[in-house]
Amino acid sequence: MGYWNLRRVFTDRLSQTPPGFSRVKCDDLDQESSLLPPRESSFLGLNTLKLSLLALLYALFTSALTCFAIWRFGFDCNVASRAKDDRLLKTPIPDFPKEIRMFERNSTFTDPPTAENDEAWNSLLPSGRGFVFVKDGEKYGLKPGIDTGRGEIYSVSLYHQIHCLGLVRKNYWRLVNGVMSGDDTEITEFAHSELSGSHTAHCFDYFRQSFECSADMSLEWTKPGSKQVDGVGIPHVCTSKRAVKEYMDKYQFDGARNHDIAARSLTAAYGEN
Repeated sequence: MGYWNLRRVFTDRLSQTPPGFSRVKCDDLDQESSLLPPRESSFLGLNTLKLSLLALLYALFTSALTCFAIWRFGFDCNVASRAKDDRLLKTPIPDFPKEIRMFERNSTFTDPPTAENDEAWNSLLPSGRGFVFVKDGEKYGLKPGIDTGRGEIYSVSLYHQIHCLGLVRKNYWRLVNGVMSGDDTEITEFAHSELSGSHTAHCFDYFRQSFECSADMSLEWTKPGSKQVDGVGIPHVCTSKRAVKEYMDKYQFDGARNHDIAARSLTAAYGEN
């Protein structure tokens, strides 16, 4: 029997329908009732399984890496959560908003003493000369303040600096007045008092540290047609004056006066303009 005869025999047998069964036409097939799921569903199921396994492996890897970092570097997991709340120093003073402020020349604060500009200088200090009430200062690592009978008060550095500036102004115009009047005795007495225990010298060093601490890095350009820099017309990012005033109005000590910032004793020497 040749090859073609054998092939015909097997083909005919395979094409025959077994007894008791009838052929199903393609039109009679219902895909929804088919016992075999569609090829696409099998493909998607396989992909979902792969993605799940990859996600699990990634989670295990990152967990292992985190544990290694904690073991190797002693990482504190609470640092990140505390970063937004902690500051370098504990303080009851809130973080004030910022504002852009232009530095301008103001002759009120450069002219010789008068009743008017003395009052302007005095107004730089709030009532209570820049002292504020602080409740439970030890919570913020503060040493005992001044006991007023109504609570402890502390000096705010900003107003300590302004007080010092007022003192330097007072002594500057006192010296100028002595030179202009030819009163060598006053100049000599003033020099001896400064050398024997200078409050002004304290202010110089206090200013130095305050300036370096604040570190205002605003960039200044020269005056038009000049190579000199006077700082006039330069914008600076500053703490909001309004916010500071609102805080001081709420917590300031109201049992002191601020008259000693201005050089009132010199007003008569220069007259009232």
